[in-house]
Amino acid sequence: MASPPPLGIDPLLLLPSEIVLRILDFTPVSGISACTRLSKAWHQFIDETHQDAIYSALSKTEHLPGLRDPSKFHQQANSLSRCFDGVESWKELCKRQSLLARNYQQKRPSTTETVVEKSNDLVWRFRPDFKRRIYVSTSQRGGLYVVCMDTHQVLWSLDKEQVRSYAHLEYNQIGGRAVAVFDRWGNALEVWRTVQDANVEACTGKERGIFELVAVLHHDCETRGYQLSHDTLCVVSTEGQGFIYDLSGCAGPEIIKPPLITHLTIETDAIGHLDQDADYVMYSLGRKGYHVHSKTTGAFVGAIEPWKCGVRNLYHIDHPPSEYPNTSLSARVIPALLGTLGRRHVKQPHESSQDRMVPIRVEEGPPVESSSPSAIGARSELEDDDWGAGMLDGNLMVGISRSGRIIIVKDWSACLSHADGNTAESAAEALQLNASLILCKPHDDTSNFDLGGWLCIHNNRILFEIRERIYILSLDENSNLQTGAEPARPSFACSTSSAVELAVPVSFMALYDDCVMHTYTTMSSLISRGGDDDFERARRWFPIKAIRALSFAPVDTARQDQLSGEGQSS
Repeated sequence: MASPPPLGIDPLLLLPSEIVLRILDFTPVSGISACTRLSKAWHQFIDETHQDAIYSALSKTEHLPGLRDPSKFHQQANSLSRCFDGVESWKELCKRQSLLARNYQQKRPSTTETVVEKSNDLVWRFRPDFKRRIYVSTSQRGGLYVVCMDTHQVLWSLDKEQVRSYAHLEYNQIGGRAVAVFDRWGNALEVWRTVQDANVEACTGKERGIFELVAVLHHDCETRGYQLSHDTLCVVSTEGQGFIYDLSGCAGPEIIKPPLITHLTIETDAIGHLDQDADYVMYSLGRKGYHVHSKTTGAFVGAIEPWKCGVRNLYHIDHPPSEYPNTSLSARVIPALLGTLGRRHVKQPHESSQDRMVPIRVEEGPPVESSSPSAIGARSELEDDDWGAGMLDGNLMVGISRSGRIIIVKDWSACLSHADGNTAESAAEALQLNASLILCKPHDDTSNFDLGGWLCIHNNRILFEIRERIYILSLDENSNLQTGAEPARPSFACSTSSAVELAVPVSFMALYDDCVMHTYTTMSSLISRGGDDDFERARRWFPIKAIRALSFAPVDTARQDQLSGEGQSS
């Protein structure tokens, strides 16, 4: 029998390179870094001989499996800061991703703020397009605006005679083109696409923001909402109908009217919130929960009914207190905007700060003042609740209610009673096993509670609105809730306005690779200031609703010129 190797022998001398590489595949980045400092041989093995093999592994860098060139990663990243531009090696990409992840891991992560308030001062809906570096938005006054993401200059627009006030906006990439959909009076939807095809020509200059009309989709019933993703546009009516259009033709050189591929019969009184994946479309029906249908056949495949999930997994979150509980709006915000007082509360654009995010904690069970779980999960309470926005992300489903409840369902397709391989009994059991309920409770009078209707899931983080705050709730790598004071992935919240008195429900918010974006209520001078003193000037400040972006990317001095407006030319 061979004797074991002596203790302390270098694995590089003992094991084949293939085995060492396999071990390093399971080693965290911090461990890889430590190994490079062990000896010259380890440094050469990791950082010279096998650098690309080690750092290109999916365990070290997040990227699409087919990516071969790290310098092209920025083309698939949804990054506001351009923090992945200029990457030349897998190691450099790993470093930049690690720095971004490290900031997300802080209880109070550092952020830089950008507020876009040019041209469209009453933003209703908006969407960012990172490939073209533009924002597309509709307005409360009417009109559609395309604004450069870097200079904030208007590249193209449609006036209020062409786009109605408070128009909803859907936006997605289809092939090399961006497609925008907005509604007009009379239950019709307009489909537009970019003139430039990103797969054919570079998206630069003003041309990158010019759109052309593809089609107008008319309906003979009241349309309540619509959603665009997976190359399909799903439309819902309050009158028990659903429509699914194939928009893949928008990617081609010719203008082709999107065909209607499925006409569905659904429950009546849909409230307008809907989401889809490649196979299913999910409609919110208020007190009836969330109904799911096949996109191909239109058949009903089951429902997520929160009142049936039981009280097994109950949690709560206490609402963070106001940042300025004892000062008035006029004493705090107006002097700060005029630059005479309160300057310490005003963060200039792109100034890094840890003050914009406050930590939040998920605790097990109902709130302390509740004597029983009924405050969250009693069947009678849940049956009376109104369920609003719902979203699907892989195996994860999330929904929010008017009473401040969040339902999170893992492996949600197993909870559908009519899906292939499922039964009513197995679906009911799966819902009880996989569903969690959270009550988000403000500290003050709950009768004033108002839950916003927007929701987003990205990278196992859930974005939703509670009162004057946006919550960023982090799940673990297995999509489980994290409780207590020291979660592996912290959760936090930010304000929806520059002052709590200005807060109104956000009309769009979303989370991307390095930032969170949302509509933001602040103050601006909308008419001639006039007068010579601060009081005369202050009287002419009015609230506006703008686009706000909070970037989590590490501050890079080399990027400041781009972020300050010297990026793509308008």
